[in-house]
Amino acid sequence: MTFGRRLLVLLVAASLLLGAGVWTVLRAGDPARGGDRAGDGPPARAGAVTLGPHNDGPLLVFRSLTWGPRRDHLAAVPLVDPTATRTVAVPACLRFHAAAGTGICLRAVHGVLQDTYRAVVLDADLNERRHYDLAGIPTRARVSPSGHLVAWTVFVGGDSYAGTDFSTRTSILDTRTWTPQDDLESYAVTLDGHPYRAADINVWGVTFADDEHFYATLATGGRTWLVAGDAVARTLTTVHGNVECPALLAAAALAPAVVR
Repeated sequence: MTFGRRLLVLLVAASLLLGAGVWTVLRAGDPARGGDRAGDGPPARAGAVTLGPHNDGPLLVFRSLTWGPRRDHLAAVPLVDPTATRTVAVPACLRFHAAAGTGICLRAVHGVLQDTYRAVVLDADLNERRHYDLAGIPTRARVSPSGHLVAWTVFVGGDSYAGTDFSTRTSILDTRTWTPQDDLESYAVTLDGHPYRAADINVWGVTFADDEHFYATLATGGRTWLVAGDAVARTLTTVHGNVECPALLAAAALAPAVVR
């Protein structure tokens, strides 16, 4: 085969691949294939979602996973009728949680070459208050019952908890001062009653008891512990071994929220 013929075959193959890619993207973004169409998922409509008091009672606010142009956007239904038509709002989040009118949205910022990630603090009307660039892929988000503290965890190495080579970074932010604690691995750790330090410590899955105390998972040496954290004293104390991903559900006076 001559050089010219080889070049022609290569150009034709590249054109076909490019055309297939464009067709796939356009097909995925076609509004007719979105979650509003009967048979594609629960009924939904665009509208405003609030984290504050609602005329119809408490709302269940969550990240919509229905395939289509509104995937990952925040959606809401009345708590008393989860099968009702969903109201879908503009913010798109990979992880979301809310309490007392404060929301935390971990979102992707799509770039030409690669995506980056951002933690966005939202008010009760889902307007951005502040945002912070993230060092890795979002995995967990939480707001304290008062709405004053928010926490998030990202993967900075590896992409899941399944292996032994993952690394996480967990941060806590005080929305009253906008002062972040960038890495809970810097906290003083007490493990089984003794001070402990190690290079392989990972902390994830914060769940708040109040504006000072929280629980989380600590991993080191191939094991995990449930730890009690103090955000003021900046300490972590092991409570029980072989425990992961704790969750405290506080009674919400406003709107409950669902993570993931």
